[in-house]
Amino acid sequence: MTLLIAFVESAVNEHIEGALASLGKLTAEFPSLIVQSTQGSNFNLSSKEYTHGVVIRFRSSEAFEIFMGSSEYKDMWSTKFQPITRKTLPIHFCVDPVGTEIM
Repeated sequence: MTLLIAFVESAVNEHIEGALASLGKLTAEFPSLIVQSTQGSNFNLSSKEYTHGVVIRFRSSEAFEIFMGSSEYKDMWSTKFQPITRKTLPIHFCVDPVGTEIM
């Protein structure tokens, strides 16, 4: 899953970092569902529509459904992200594993 996020302009950087840290911590708590998770800010000056991005690799489409449907994820999203998010663009796709190492 790739998630592009546009935070509201009035969002305090501390709240943005806190929301992203909460998501990072939550994904680390689900190793049976999640292979890898990473996030970062948009550095492309010509494309400022979205301010941040998150990429999460799930073990299966079922693992994705379990995580996204969990009360932990829903609570974290509603308390940390919704108050400071202007819009999101979630992108879901299946990717065959390549190699044996996580980069």
